[in-house]
Formats: sequence, C-alpha cells, structure tokens
Amino acid sequence: MNRERKVLSIGKDHTDMPAVFSSLVEKAGAKKGDTLIWAGCEGACYAMATFFSYFLKDVGLNLYFATDGDLSRLWRLEPINDLGMVATKKEGPVRAKVIVLMSGLVNVPFENVLALVRDGLGEGGTIIGETVVPGLFESMKWHERMPIRFIFEFSMERPTAIEIVEIA
Repeated sequence: MNRERKVLSIGKDHTDMPAVFSSLVEKAGAKKGDTLIWAGCEGACYAMATFFSYFLKDVGLNLYFATDGDLSRLWRLEPINDLGMVATKKEGPVRAKVIVLMSGLVNVPFENVLALVRDGLGEGGTIIGETVVPGLFESMKWHERMPIRFIFEFSMERPTAIEIVEIA
C-alpha cells in the first residue's frame, strides 16, 4: 500500500494553530457526544492537549488524555472557569471516534501505542498524528504500521494539516 502526503491547509503563524487543528477534527467526522483521546507524555503533551482541547470545548466532545498512551491512565478533560481545560478525574478505558497520537509517544514502546489504537479506537474511528517535528511519523514508519489518516505539524510559523492518502 502506497501512501502520500496531501496538504489540506497551512496557517500563516501560531494564531492559526487552533483553527488548523480543529479543521482536522471536523474532517475526521467528530460530532457532539463523540469521544476524542489525546495520547502523549506527561508535561509537554498534556499541556498541548489541554491547549487544543480548549478550542474544541464548544464542539461538545468527550475529551480525554491517556498518559503515555495507556488507557488505564486515562483522564477526563473538562473546562474549568478561570483555568481552561483541566484533567479532572481518572476514568476507565473508552473507545474513541478520534485518537490523537502526540509526538511524545516516540519515547513509549511502540507495542503500547499499537495496543492503545487496537483497544481505544472505535469502529470507523480516525487517528491524527500531532507533532512539532515535520515528517516525524513518516520517518518512524508509524503511518505504515497503523492507519494514521491525518497529521498535524504545528509550529509558530506555518502550522500545517496533512492527509495521508492511498495511491494506486
């Protein structure tokens, strides 16, 4: 199976990051009541998950953060007045319409990431890879080993949304 990158949108600078990312969630088909799981490391990934979740709060998604991509370490993200999005309570495993694999997972055994996708992605669900390192998921061949549909490469300049499409 051959796959290639198709650029969907490029923002002008950091102010476009939320809109570019939100467009991918919408393109993934997520609607009110659906579940989105962020999977990443403590600290930096968690901070980015809460940052981007803030801009998704009005969509009405059930938002979670899986620390190190572990569904047994799943936290519900909820809006808190004066703070933004916060992990409020630990919850049991759920199945998601969208899983966002964050670049901090490259420090987790790949088999753990595969287990997260196998056990956490609902039928017809979509995987979005999220990274500050252009080409990271392709260089690690993750897009060949799991069905990553979208990649969000964000930076202070030119945040970019990409779709991975099959070619004949």
